[in-house]
Amino acid sequence: MLSAAAAGIAAWTLDAGARLSVSAPARRHGAQSAPASILDLPSAEAWCTARGVQPAHLSTVYRHLFRREGALHAAPLHAAGLPKEAAAGLCEAFVGVTSRVVETVHSVGGLKLVVELASGRRVETVLILHDHVSSGKQRCTVCVSSQVGCSRGCTFCATGTMGAQAQLSSAEILEQVWHARQALKEAGSAVAIRNVVFMGMGEPLDNLDE
Repeated sequence: MLSAAAAGIAAWTLDAGARLSVSAPARRHGAQSAPASILDLPSAEAWCTARGVQPAHLSTVYRHLFRREGALHAAPLHAAGLPKEAAAGLCEAFVGVTSRVVETVHSVGGLKLVVELASGRRVETVLILHDHVSSGKQRCTVCVSSQVGCSRGCTFCATGTMGAQAQLSSAEILEQVWHARQALKEAGSAVAIRNVVFMGMGEPLDNLDE
């Protein structure tokens, strides 16, 4: 099943990479002054430290975020153990997920998500469903993008024809995993994400800072 999925991904890359390179952003759904994503860990930790809040509380925030619809809510965060003022402050200073899925393409062995960032640029996230070799249970591998476009210019990859357009932040990379979890949930699938690999758009070694 993995080989079928891999073949499908190759076709998606050649077809959709070219489409993304000429697609104008559908909309800008976040102003430049909009709050940062809570998944921007350095910013979130700095916010906590500046206010005397233990950064360890962020693990509770992330569990909350991944179990809900991508939004932060002060009341359940406080109920889960965050100080009341810290929970309210985090929800005011940060947002949960800043990107959105604008297209989902299904194929044998997986699906592809076209994710629109807050900037209006788009990247691809691919879910590969495959059977584990030893257990036989179905698992999911998520292929995330690390850049918009790519500067490497590989002739076998349509993304290379786009050139390097933007680096993804660590938060934007993590949001792709959140979208993948949501896609599985919406499909009624109980398959767990076991692997995250940098096989989407971009060359991850060109974005090591994130």
